[in-house]
Amino acid sequence: MNKISLWANIIFIGLLCSCTADNKPKHDVSSIEKHESTMPQKLKMATIFTDHMVLQRHKTIVIWGQVSAGENLTVSLLKEQQVIVSQQTQAAHSGQWQVSLPAQPAGGPFTISVSQGDNTQLIKDVLIGDIWLASGQSNMEWNLAGNTTNWQQEVADSDFPNIRFLKVEKKYSATAQNDVASSGWKIASPATSGDFSAVAWHFAKRYHQHSGIPVAIIDSTWGGTPAEAWTSINALQTINGYQTDASDMLQNAQQWQQEFKHNDQLEQQKWQLVDSLLAYADGKILQIDFDDSQWSKTTLPTTANSPLSHIVWARKHFQLSTQPQSVKLDIGELNQIGRVFINGQQVYTESWQDTTKEQEIPAELLHPGDNIIVIRAVNSWDNKVLIGKKEDFYLQLDENKLDLSGQWLVSNEVEPKMPDVKFYNWKPGVLFNAMIHPLINYPIAGVIWYQGENNVGTNALYSELFKGLINDWRAQWQQPELPFLFVQLASYLQAKDQPVNSDWALLREAQTSALTLPNTGMAVTIDIGNADDIHPRNKADVGERLWRAAQHIVLQEDVSYSGPSIEKVEAKNLAGKNVLVLSYQHIDGGLTVAGDKLLGFAIAGSDGKFVNADAKIEGDTVIVSASKVKQPVSVRYAWADNSPANLYNAAHLPAIPFRLTLAN
Repeated sequence: MNKISLWANIIFIGLLCSCTADNKPKHDVSSIEKHESTMPQKLKMATIFTDHMVLQRHKTIVIWGQVSAGENLTVSLLKEQQVIVSQQTQAAHSGQWQVSLPAQPAGGPFTISVSQGDNTQLIKDVLIGDIWLASGQSNMEWNLAGNTTNWQQEVADSDFPNIRFLKVEKKYSATAQNDVASSGWKIASPATSGDFSAVAWHFAKRYHQHSGIPVAIIDSTWGGTPAEAWTSINALQTINGYQTDASDMLQNAQQWQQEFKHNDQLEQQKWQLVDSLLAYADGKILQIDFDDSQWSKTTLPTTANSPLSHIVWARKHFQLSTQPQSVKLDIGELNQIGRVFINGQQVYTESWQDTTKEQEIPAELLHPGDNIIVIRAVNSWDNKVLIGKKEDFYLQLDENKLDLSGQWLVSNEVEPKMPDVKFYNWKPGVLFNAMIHPLINYPIAGVIWYQGENNVGTNALYSELFKGLINDWRAQWQQPELPFLFVQLASYLQAKDQPVNSDWALLREAQTSALTLPNTGMAVTIDIGNADDIHPRNKADVGERLWRAAQHIVLQEDVSYSGPSIEKVEAKNLAGKNVLVLSYQHIDGGLTVAGDKLLGFAIAGSDGKFVNADAKIEGDTVIVSASKVKQPVSVRYAWADNSPANLYNAAHLPAIPFRLTLAN
């Protein structure tokens, strides 16, 4: 069978596979009768109910599932085989059933028993403690073993049996679902913790170590998704900028669901292509004598303005006069999945989570004379493939550097084209429907949220949208003041020497506006960003700052939980100079600066032209001025995509970015 036939079979098989604060319970699933149940059904509990699960302390315990219509069930909570509480129910005509048990204090382990006549199912090793829903996009999803700071030590020291994680699988839907997909609850240990959300792990560990109670995380995240996808359709119909799309999703749900199904088939094909080894299984394309005469002569590195597309193969010969003793390779950039081969042997591989870096390779793979380097690269995100980076695209051969930039032979016709997969998981309400709605009967202590990158381009809408999402989730859980803690976006992109307008700053401002809602807390991360990586690897400080907010808001402890936040700005004349005097809240022991000089402030006069300002701490205030601004009326702090801002309080919590203009 030739390669074309093999590819056709792979895609055909893919298509076949893809076709085949109060304690009252929120929504009574037993009353939802979408269809008549005529066939006997095996007793089944919702996916979230598995061994090692955690229930929320001090809140009504709600357990639900599916069975044949009219069946009588008894649900009990036991400890050491002694029944603590028990409740009977009868399945609705749809076969759905639900039971509510009285709230319990933290503790365990317990067993949940669900009996249907002689048929009894047990859920073992159940704890009662505090459950937090962790949601958002990739910075919350990012796992501990994803090259996060000090991750090896964190994983090694993660033997905490009273910390549990449940990962919700990625799904989207045009209609609200009643169950999630998941592989079940996992106990924290060195064998499991590497796959946990890094931010949620650091949060949960600090929470558990301090409180001593069991702590659970429900991880419902999806990288690269906007907030509107996580908000219910009903809520979006009341939020400016989203009513039209929300109404379309509501009115045409069946058509959208069919389109989603087709898109999922394309998604499956895409990953079969990305993961396939077929093109180089026989090794021929990796060899020096492979016939690449029909490939295009292309200059590498690529640039963001001229990316390649589909599955890209690139080959380059290089000559050596002597045998090197040490060899290092730096591709510079391989966006975002790739493999590198030298003389037929794979020497480097990169996934979307990895940062391209210099790599030592065995010197014996190279030899005097003709050598070949081969690259396979693909971008599963947006099909824009980037290879190489100026000044970071080389082979280091002993003391000599061989520049790899220049002419390569390139082809994107070795393998089939990437299918056109749409970002339908961005559509309004679709992630709420599939990944949040099935959880709303499950009581929780609060939410930790890290999202916003995908809404930077629509920052003007985000303040209302984000507050709408928070209020929506509180209404869904019927907890008007459900604690909602969130992360403000970190610095990103190249820093600018002079003040400029910034979409990232506007998004951060929109995030800050949510602090006007009760029981909200914000972890500022302006100081831990990375200009070249939208995924900062320091997740420990993020988790710590979220934990401080929980310590204050949930546990009601008197701790420093926020960095300095601007309280007022006054114009004064000091020693003949017009200055602005900034007063702060949450100074918690005093204002401090990280470094020798206070940075990140800019001021403007009535013309609105901002310049960098001189800033100094005087007592509990900051005084800002600039020689170019004779009469300052406006001030900004950390107002940039990537800011050098370095103002902290004594608890080493960074100051909140802001902008203010004096009233006339």
